[in-house]
Amino acid sequence: MNKRCLGCGKVLQSKRVNEGGYTPDLKNTYCVRCFRLKNYGEKKNDEVIDNLTLLKEINQKKGLVFFLIDYLNINKETISYFKKIKLSKVLIISKCDVLRKDFKFLKIKKWLKEVYDIKEDIFFLSSFNNYLSNNLIKYAKSLDFNSCYITGITNAGKSTFMNKMLKEYDLNKELLVSDMENTTLDFIKFKIDDIYIYDTPGFNYGNLNNNLVKQEIKPISFKITKPITFKVLDNYFYFDKPNKITFYLAIPKVLKEYKACKGEAINIKANEDLIIPGLGFINIKEACEVISNLTNLETRLDISEVNNE
Repeated sequence: MNKRCLGCGKVLQSKRVNEGGYTPDLKNTYCVRCFRLKNYGEKKNDEVIDNLTLLKEINQKKGLVFFLIDYLNINKETISYFKKIKLSKVLIISKCDVLRKDFKFLKIKKWLKEVYDIKEDIFFLSSFNNYLSNNLIKYAKSLDFNSCYITGITNAGKSTFMNKMLKEYDLNKELLVSDMENTTLDFIKFKIDDIYIYDTPGFNYGNLNNNLVKQEIKPISFKITKPITFKVLDNYFYFDKPNKITFYLAIPKVLKEYKACKGEAINIKANEDLIIPGLGFINIKEACEVISNLTNLETRLDISEVNNE
């Protein structure tokens, strides 16, 4: 039986130095590429997983899919990959440590189902606890599935979650965890309580931010009294009318400039969120027009509006 690298999932081989899965010793756990990534943070500019190819491969399988998206990367694009999976599936919102303490999971679940029209079950995953791993195995058993696929947006925490699961079930194996995209390049199979679990490559997301905070987000609020531009990294947002806004961001810094700027205008309804891809969102209290250098901006109903109905 072929042994696979616990980093990328490639079959380990010791003959072709420049090909995937190469290791000088087949007793090793990782190929050279993943060994150097794990120990030295090095990563070659190697193959990238095509989202359509990955989607096609998953949809040809049989089993239950657990799809991870981290909280700050929830938007129409990332949710669209979840919706395109044809197998039975569950949405897992990961890295929930960033959630405001007054946001209850049932409240967020209701908001997600309404805003993104999600019919499937939704679970929540924290970076600091292991409560989901055992529950998901029980969940799969309750539905009579014997194969499960752990997938989702790249860097959403799939391998970290899998490692917690392997540790809980006393399997002496550890997947490579890295902040770099495309660490996993192929399917990696494990067996837990008669259920086959597959760690799969992640879906590439162009706006991924690798520096997401790992603790509760501290809201940054502003009362706008005169025209102003807010800058978040290279992204800017111009408001020319009085308003009240709150930033929920993966970074704690917002700059202000009291001058107009050029860009694409978007109309915002009262109590809507304006998404900053890969970084978070802005909650805007009053209906207004915002000018930004970002294109195809997405707005969505504020979570408090859904849950106050």
